[in-house]
Amino acid sequence: MQVDASKTMPGDADAITFEPLRQEHLPLLYEWLNRPHMREYYQKRPISLSEVEEKFSPRIRGEFPTHDHIAIYSGAPFGKLQCYKNIDHPNYANEINLTEGLSIDLFIGEPDMMGRGFGRKMLHDYVVRVAFPLYPDESKCFICHELKNIRARACSVAAGFQPVRQVVEGGTPSELLVFHRM
Repeated sequence: MQVDASKTMPGDADAITFEPLRQEHLPLLYEWLNRPHMREYYQKRPISLSEVEEKFSPRIRGEFPTHDHIAIYSGAPFGKLQCYKNIDHPNYANEINLTEGLSIDLFIGEPDMMGRGFGRKMLHDYVVRVAFPLYPDESKCFICHELKNIRARACSVAAGFQPVRQVVEGGTPSELLVFHRM
């Protein structure tokens, strides 16, 4: 589904909404994950629809400790986010030395929505309106980006995250950032 690229950058009155990932989103997720702009930092190899279904169906059924959502603007889906408590993913938490908080991962699937402020707004709104309410006992939200992913790091800082330290995530030099609950 294409989003109207003539829309201006979202302002405070422009609502980005989030809905839980559902089975009917998986073909769109498959399409997004196989787009060229996803190769460098997120989905580094092509993925089949059956692999997408295998990975995300348990999450949809609530069998995996991660909440996955689709971001929607002007009625059209354009991004995917997920949040989870770090202690529920001990291998990840140990790898980057986290003992508290929750973490977020995200991407924009529609390339025409990139570089226009949608990532910043999507990330900030998701942390405040979805992630922290899902985990009311947590006061810190983390995100990790490859050091060479300058655009993603700048987006997270613009959304209110602050650099914490450099880490190695999945064998890749990365930067850990934090957003504090207000």
